[in-house]
Amino acid sequence: MLSSAANSASRAVGRRTGGLIRKAFVGCADATPSAVAAPALASRYQPDTRRNMTVLSKQSAEEYKNLNFSERAKKSGRPVSPHVAIYSFPIGALTSIVNRVTGCALSVGAAGLGAAELLGGSGTALDLMSTLGAQGGVIAAGAKFGVAFPFVYHYLGGMRHLAWDQMPDMLLTNADVDKASYVLAGSSVLISLGLVVV
Repeated sequence: MLSSAANSASRAVGRRTGGLIRKAFVGCADATPSAVAAPALASRYQPDTRRNMTVLSKQSAEEYKNLNFSERAKKSGRPVSPHVAIYSFPIGALTSIVNRVTGCALSVGAAGLGAAELLGGSGTALDLMSTLGAQGGVIAAGAKFGVAFPFVYHYLGGMRHLAWDQMPDMLLTNADVDKASYVLAGSSVLISLGLVVV
């Protein structure tokens, strides 16, 4: 049986280490393997006794305010945190982002055509489409692709998400998400190119 002083010491160590390590004494009659290993763990994971706050002098606080983050990092010799642009996004994340972008593009395009009809009178959107079609191959094809790709991609992306919602156990593995993402991107480009030719 532990003495009251040992009990309070054990509780104090438990509190300081977040309750993960309980101080145990090998000499206890009820020593279990975990109780025997606990003193070794407790000595390895001693609580941090340093102060949690930094006390700045008035002069150093003023210097700190005058420096921006990059200058402070350079002065301290520590590297600046890396930007998100250095990471390689998985294909599933990229296709999800493009799905949202195409949805926004469709909304802006529909609002633009609606505004043209409202402000320019009946037939303005049709005149705009006729003018673009009469410009020749590259401009007309680019305009057709610019309309077809967001529509096809967003539609197929929605069908992909519908399939994932219906059969998550079968379709939502990392490998299947990657395959579906490549199929989505490739089929959207092919169908959009086919619509440009028509």
